Amino acid sequence: MRIKSLIILAVGLLVLAGCTRPLDQRVESFVAKTEANCDKYTDADWDKSLKEYEALTQEYKDTYKACTKEERERINEALGKYTRLMLRKGASTIDNALQDAIDEASSFLKGVFGSEEDDD
Repeated sequence: MRIKSLIILAVGLLVLAGCTRPLDQRVESFVAKTEANCDKYTDADWDKSLKEYEALTQEYKDTYKACTKEERERINEALGKYTRLMLRKGASTIDNALQDAIDEASSFLKGVFGSEEDDD
């Protein structure tokens, strides 16, 4: 009975191992999904995406030597696309923050220096 259970477990593990997509395909899929949906991402979505990115890049570091040159090129290109998306998100966030600061500064300066109506 025990041998039969071990054989079933071993076969199950082999099946699961065979179902895992290669890292380059998973990275490309992740980046494509992010690229397709990033315009709708909330801050929570970006946090989740960044955690997945970190997990994939860690796996890449851990398995780098086992990857073929072609796999590394595909992974690096996909990671570069993800970096571009993050930079675009950062630029948008900075732009929004600057606009908010300008809006706030305008009313602040009006309060400091007053308006012509206040001089009357």
